[in-house]
Amino acid sequence: MNRSTDLQIIAGKYKGKKLASPTEDTVRPPLTRFRRALFDTLMPFLPHGPYLDLFGGSGSFAIEALSRGAPHATIVELNPKTASLIKKNFRTAGVEEPFELLQGDALEWLPKLGEEGKTFTTISVAPPYDQDLEDPILDIIDKYNMLDPHGVLFVQHPTHFHPKLDFKNIECWKTKKYGYTTFTYFYTKDEED
Repeated sequence: MNRSTDLQIIAGKYKGKKLASPTEDTVRPPLTRFRRALFDTLMPFLPHGPYLDLFGGSGSFAIEALSRGAPHATIVELNPKTASLIKKNFRTAGVEEPFELLQGDALEWLPKLGEEGKTFTTISVAPPYDQDLEDPILDIIDKYNMLDPHGVLFVQHPTHFHPKLDFKNIECWKTKKYGYTTFTYFYTKDEED
């Protein structure tokens, strides 16, 4: 199945740019209506700091974030072929903003970024379904306090799955269901909590 025309940037500087989709079974290209709802929610946060995409896939989330004003993106992608596709999509879209593509396991890269003191205003956690990566990823983000104050992170997961909600530094803001897909949003806890 050729999905190369299924993805395009929805809004902002790169609106209308078409992106190629990975063909691997573990990659779920996000439907346009999901991305539109998601990025309409993220829009107020994007211009205020760096964006982190922990499961890069096609790169569409990161390119959409940059298109809508994020000043920098860091993308982590495990599969070397998919990482190459992300680079191709960035070239195809003509992305001018700085970005960093880290090829490897998000569970290995995330602690390294945390130990370096990296923080992000917006964080995307959209792992392959049914691999139970959501909670370990959230634990690492919380441990290293990687979400900027006034930032937001989201977890894309199957509706039947319920991510952990009890953390020291982050708390659940809201959950939005779209059939079999759910977005759970978190923000940084207030200092006095």
